[in-house]
Amino acid sequence: MNLKESYRYANYLDTLLNTAYRYLQNKGFTTTTKQNHLRSKANSEASDEIVEVQKPYDVEFTPNDVIDFVVGVITEKELLANAIAKAKSGAEINIDNAVAMNKKKQAFVSVLSGIVNIKPSEKTTQGTDYKFNQQDGNQIRYYYNIEETTIIDFNRNDVKALIKKYSKECDDISAKLDAIEINTIVEHTQKYDISDTFEDLVGA
Repeated sequence: MNLKESYRYANYLDTLLNTAYRYLQNKGFTTTTKQNHLRSKANSEASDEIVEVQKPYDVEFTPNDVIDFVVGVITEKELLANAIAKAKSGAEINIDNAVAMNKKKQAFVSVLSGIVNIKPSEKTTQGTDYKFNQQDGNQIRYYYNIEETTIIDFNRNDVKALIKKYSKECDDISAKLDAIEINTIVEHTQKYDISDTFEDLVGA
């Protein structure tokens, strides 16, 4: 399999594990409950009855089957992870670092894109204050204009240049990573077929 396929397979294994955990965390699946209906104590003409509470899943496998299956999936996941790490070590660039830095640059581009379109502006609003009225000996309210001017405190051309620079770098790295994922071989033979469901695999 190539690196891209190995990532898909790794995600599939995670899905199997998560499904297994949902089964194991359901008390109704991991236990059997029986109810003893003591009708005769309340009604001498009635018979007692032992009823087994229905389980939440209609499946043929047991909790022990699921536990054993999880052990197998974890072993497979570990083997795959080691094979992926080995394949990555032979790549022309450090894949993990490249992905991490691409995310950092893309986050910066997103921030810069949010401020690059800010424009200088002017507007007039109205303010209020009070002054002393000597004639009546009281305070009266008066209104006045407020002229508000907003200017940008950054170099718009520099911001545009940085957006262009980092966007191109991210695109170039993404293209290189795509090529590496397709052309890098992971030496691992799949234990499970990703077309099979959890129930298919454990039931088998």
